[in-house]
Amino acid sequence: MSPKHSSLTGETVSGASDASLSPGMLGHLTRWMFGTGRLRGFTVMHCLHSAAETCFTISLAGSIFFSVSADAARPRVLLFLVITLAPFLVMAPLVGPVIDRVRGGIGRVVVATFVLRATLVLLLAQQLRTLALFPLAFGVLVLAKTYTVGRNALVPLLVERNDDLVATNARLSRTASIAGTIAGVAAVAVYSVAGGPWALRLAAALYVLGAIAAWRVRKALPATEASRRTDIVELLKVDFTGAMWDMMALRAAVGYAMFHFGFALRAGNQPAWLLGAVIAANSVGAFLGTVVAPTIRSHLNEQRMFTWSMLGAAGAMVAAVFGYTRATLIGAVLILGLAASVGRRALDSTIQQFAPHGRRGRVYASLETRLELAWVAAACVAVAARLSALVGLLALAGFLVVMAAEHIRRHRLVQLLEPPAETPLAERLITRAETLAGLDHHDEAIVVALSAVEIADVGVGDPELERMRRLVHRSATHDELREAAERVIARVRKLVHNQT
Repeated sequence: MSPKHSSLTGETVSGASDASLSPGMLGHLTRWMFGTGRLRGFTVMHCLHSAAETCFTISLAGSIFFSVSADAARPRVLLFLVITLAPFLVMAPLVGPVIDRVRGGIGRVVVATFVLRATLVLLLAQQLRTLALFPLAFGVLVLAKTYTVGRNALVPLLVERNDDLVATNARLSRTASIAGTIAGVAAVAVYSVAGGPWALRLAAALYVLGAIAAWRVRKALPATEASRRTDIVELLKVDFTGAMWDMMALRAAVGYAMFHFGFALRAGNQPAWLLGAVIAANSVGAFLGTVVAPTIRSHLNEQRMFTWSMLGAAGAMVAAVFGYTRATLIGAVLILGLAASVGRRALDSTIQQFAPHGRRGRVYASLETRLELAWVAAACVAVAARLSALVGLLALAGFLVVMAAEHIRRHRLVQLLEPPAETPLAERLITRAETLAGLDHHDEAIVVALSAVEIADVGVGDPELERMRRLVHRSATHDELREAAERVIARVRKLVHNQT
C-alpha cells in the first residue's frame, strides 16, 4: 500500500496528525448533526424528544383542529391554548427551584420527564375523544416544558467552550428538526391509516427510547453538576431584559401567524396546499436559522443578531403586505421563522454564558414562561379576531415594525452600524462592585471598587477611601459594610468620571 493511500484510509503511524484527518463525508455529516463526545448522546436524546413531541402534536392537531370545521374548531383551539399556558403558572415557582436545588436534579428531572410522558400519552390514547384529553394533555405539556428547562440548563455543562454555545444550540435544534420532520411523516401516515391513538402510541415508544438516552446522558454528566460555580460568574452584570422582550415579540409573531393563517386560509376556502406551505415555510425558516446562526455569530455579537432578526422579520411582513400574493406570504413566514430561530440561538447563548449556574433552572423557567405567554396570547388574539388573511398580515407587520423600532431605540442605530469602544477596565470594575453590593457581598464590593481606583490611578491616598479599606479588615457589621460599600462605589465612580 502506498503512503498516499495509507493517509487516505487513516492507516498510518504518523500519530496525532493523522487523527485530525477527515474521516470522509459521512464523518463530517455525523459531526455536523450530532457533534462529538458527550454532546453526541445529548443530541440523540433531544432528537427523540423532538420526534415524540411531533407525534403527540400531530395526534392532537388531527383530533382538535382538522376533524371539524374552522368555526367549530375555534373554541376547542382556544381551550387548548389556555391549557398550554397553564403549565407555566407552576413552572417558574416550582420547576426551576427543583432543578437548581436537588442534587443531580437536572439529569434526574430530564429522565423523569420522558418516563412520565410515555405513561401519560398511553393513557391519552384511550381518552382521545373524551374530556380527559385536556388534563392528560396538560400533564404532557408540563413535562415537555420541564424538559426544555432542564435541557437548556444542561448545555453549558456539556459544551467545552462558551464560544461553541451558539453552534451547539443551533446543532441541537437543527438535528431535532430533521428528526421531528421524519417523525412527522411517520405520524401522519400512522394517523391516516390507524388514527390518533396509534400516533400517540408511537410517541410513547419514542419517549421510552428518550428515557434510555437521557439516563446515559445523566451518567455522563460531569461530577460538578450539582455544585455551585464560583460567584465570579454572578459579577457579570448582563441585562437579559431587552433580549427577552425581543424574543417575546418574535415568539408572539410566530404564534399569531400560525393560528391566524391557519384559520383565515381555511375560512377563505383557500387550497389546503397553501396552508401546508405556510406551515412548512415556518419550519424551513426555523431550520435555516439553525444552519446560519453559527456563521452569523462569527461576525456579530448576540445583541446584533437580535437587531437584524427584528429588522428582517418586520421588513418581510411589510413587503408581503404591499405585494400580497401567495408567494410573498409564504416567503414572509419563512423569514419570520428564520428570524425567530436566530434570535433564540442568540438568547440561549447569552443566558448559558452568563446566568449563575445555581440559578439557571429558575432563569430558564421564567424565560420559557414569558415566551409561552407571548405565544399563547398572540395565538388567542388570532383565533378570536376572525380577520381576513391580508388584514391579519397588516396587523402582524405593524406589530413587528413597532417592536423593531423599540429595539432600535434601546440600542441606537449608531451602535448597530459601528460597535462601541471597549469599556475601560475601571468602569467594568465599578459595575461589578455594584453587582456585588446588590448581592449583599458588601466587603467584596468595597475591595473591587477600590481596585478600580488603583487601575485608574485616581484618588490614591484619599483618607475616606483608606478608612473604608481598613473597615474590610475588621469585624464590621452588615449595616456598616453596606453603607461603606455605597459610599465607596459612589466616591470611586465620581473620581473615575472626573478623570475621563
